[in-house]
Amino acid sequence: MTLDELKVRLKIPVSDTAQDDFLYFALTDAIDYVKDYCNNPFHGGLPGGVKKAIVLLVKSAGENNNIASQSLDGMSRSFFQGQNQTEAHDYLKPYRKVRFR
Repeated sequence: MTLDELKVRLKIPVSDTAQDDFLYFALTDAIDYVKDYCNNPFHGGLPGGVKKAIVLLVKSAGENNNIASQSLDGMSRSFFQGQNQTEAHDYLKPYRKVRFR
């Protein structure tokens, strides 16, 4: 998965380079995490479900986990801690391989 693909999936214009340093490191960290979590090197490339999980992990890296709810102009949104991470793990379940110790 490339930085440009990540930006498209996050709906960030590819020409917007303001967050590239953060996104690059978050992307590489997320890919490493997924490979380790799944015990799978994904030599044939990353399947769509894995890419979705990576995007969610990158999103969670940029979130402020200290906010439980947010209100703006009469609209409110509530969050629960780890929402994106839980959803990412759901996407990764089919790709996990058994690890014997």
